[in-house]
Amino acid sequence: MLNMYNIFNVKFMLRSKNYQAAFTLAEVLVTLGLIGIVAAMTLPSLIGNYQKKQTAIRLKEAYSLLNQAIQQSELKNGEINSWNFGTAHGNVQESVEFIDTYIAPFLKVTNKCYNRCIPKVTKHTINGKEYRFYLEDKTYYGRSIFIANGMQIWVYTDSDEAIKIAGIIVDINADRAPNLVGRDIFFFELKNNSTQVTLQGYDQSREVMLNNKAEGCNTTAGNVAGRYCGALIQHDGWEIREDYPWKNK
Repeated sequence: MLNMYNIFNVKFMLRSKNYQAAFTLAEVLVTLGLIGIVAAMTLPSLIGNYQKKQTAIRLKEAYSLLNQAIQQSELKNGEINSWNFGTAHGNVQESVEFIDTYIAPFLKVTNKCYNRCIPKVTKHTINGKEYRFYLEDKTYYGRSIFIANGMQIWVYTDSDEAIKIAGIIVDINADRAPNLVGRDIFFFELKNNSTQVTLQGYDQSREVMLNNKAEGCNTTAGNVAGRYCGALIQHDGWEIREDYPWKNK
């Protein structure tokens, strides 16, 4: 049975709990400020890590799609060493014929771009220099195609040497930002003495992939800085590691 003493104790305890649960305005503002500081410190890192993972995933997807297309093409067109890679370096018509014959029919193409159909945005290498996918007269080196997963692919043949090559450039999100080599633009190639599409520089050591002065995945390389970035990501198990020049782009 409750008596007056017990009732007093219950009321006192309830009031004490209510008092302890309450926060002053100053305390609330301090707490919110701390939350904001923590968020400001951690969100950029979380966003960056997410973007890195998505980039690696999309790059691997491009690699898989291209090689699946090549395998299907071989069933129809014969082995790669019998394909017509053309006779000249960067010949536009030969490049167009190559992609239209050996690659485009085996991808889900949503649009084709050729002859004065240049990118609507400027694309850059990893060191910030403008990178052109077209000649001075604004025509492409070869045909550019857009595929159903949102990627854009350029193909150009380079056949003035014994080993004939089809260079393949993939922008994993087409014209959307950031339009940077090593970030969303990657370089592949198909050689007439090979059996698959490879990322350019794949046969180099990790040291060369990262630090090569001409095409390495670093911001001080030459005119095509970042050409080996895709190969570096593949070499590292389709991951972007801490020494990858992500923050500098």
